[in-house]
Amino acid sequence: MKTNSLLNSVTLIVCLICSLATVTNVVAQKKGSTRLKMYYEKLANNDKKISIILNKGKGLDITGVENAEIILQTIDKEDKLKLTSLKTNSNGETALIIEANYVFPIDEEGFSIIEAKYNGNDSLKSAKKQIKFIDLSLEVSLDVVDSVKQVTVYAFEKDSIGTLKPIEGIKLSIGVKRLFSTLYLNQIETNSKGIGTMEFPNDIAGDSIGNITLIIKINDHNDYGTITKSVIKNWGTIIDYNTTTSERSLFGDEAPMWMIISVIIILSGAWYHFIIAIFKVLKIKKLELKA
Repeated sequence: MKTNSLLNSVTLIVCLICSLATVTNVVAQKKGSTRLKMYYEKLANNDKKISIILNKGKGLDITGVENAEIILQTIDKEDKLKLTSLKTNSNGETALIIEANYVFPIDEEGFSIIEAKYNGNDSLKSAKKQIKFIDLSLEVSLDVVDSVKQVTVYAFEKDSIGTLKPIEGIKLSIGVKRLFSTLYLNQIETNSKGIGTMEFPNDIAGDSIGNITLIIKINDHNDYGTITKSVIKNWGTIIDYNTTTSERSLFGDEAPMWMIISVIIILSGAWYHFIIAIFKVLKIKKLELKA
């Protein structure tokens, strides 16, 4: 009886150890979750920018996946055409600039599709993301009508045979490029002809010859993504950026002469008395030695 009881105990312990080993192995093999984000932007020179972010973790522990290979491909009907492979940086970010003359395949609704794929590794799961966009074009006209500066923006699509289709209801942010950011002046919306207009103010500072850089932007549209257009025009107020030397003053860059002379006299007097004091101390020591 005792032998059977001991044997049962040993068997139970072995089973527990095996179960713990199996659980540990399963936990060790569990891969971390990943998430891909993609953004489409049409730049001012009509190049297209695809930005990608690959993150891992959950909640507050989300971090970028460094040195991960991202495969970019476009979809033509049921075929996938590889564009390129990219490597993420230390923040899990990477981007691709596609030249303006590259033509993406489009589906029946006029959308182009780009897919980003991460195949994962031993510790991270794979991830995939698709974005759809329509190639919207913006044209800008700057005119002076009855002494009024007028900005006119045309928004349109091109179909497969090059026919222009005006787009209504597009919100356009109009601004002027400043040193570190864009000063946005107004937001306009295109009409049924795909046209949006606004009056340009007369008190916008330009450069030394009055040039300003006008920025027209569509922000993160569901169908068209982010689109930026820029135009240089001499509609700014001319600013003289040459520095001039200001007169000497109490609160200016250079102190007035009377103050400089007064400080020199005061310092000279202080050093004079300091030297006299040292001279007299040395003279006293000489007299003590003679005595």
